Amino acid sequence: MRIHQATPDDWRLWRDARLEALASDPGGFGSTLAREQGRTEDDWRDSVGRGLKLVALDPGPVGLVGAADQPAGLLLYSMWVRDSHRGKGVGEALVKAVLAWAGQEGWKVVRLRVYDDNLPARRLYGRLGFVDADEPEHMEFLMS
Repeated sequence: MRIHQATPDDWRLWRDARLEALASDPGGFGSTLAREQGRTEDDWRDSVGRGLKLVALDPGPVGLVGAADQPAGLLLYSMWVRDSHRGKGVGEALVKAVLAWAGQEGWKVVRLRVYDDNLPARRLYGRLGFVDADEPEHMEFLMS
């Protein structure tokens, strides 16, 4: 498995992974499958060009995560791992890649939103150093 940083030229790769994520876990990504299927190539290229977009490949897409500028810190979002690859280190590799990139870019805080009842995700983030933030269902990682 390898982690690939997507560029606008990788828009199909990001699109396919995101559509699979929405189809398999429709309530977790702030959008709908139908809405995302209606996006144009230009929409996808623009989306991939903003912030950081990572895709886990084994050999095809098995996970994804995005990160974007927010006033309170870098926001990690849209974390997803295909069911067949959960528990195999894909999520950990994606989060570690975001944290490495954030450090290189000079970010001081990485934040994310995770529902309180999503215990596997909360355990993963906690194991990697995230702590509960001051907002409900938010966690943050303070860069050293």
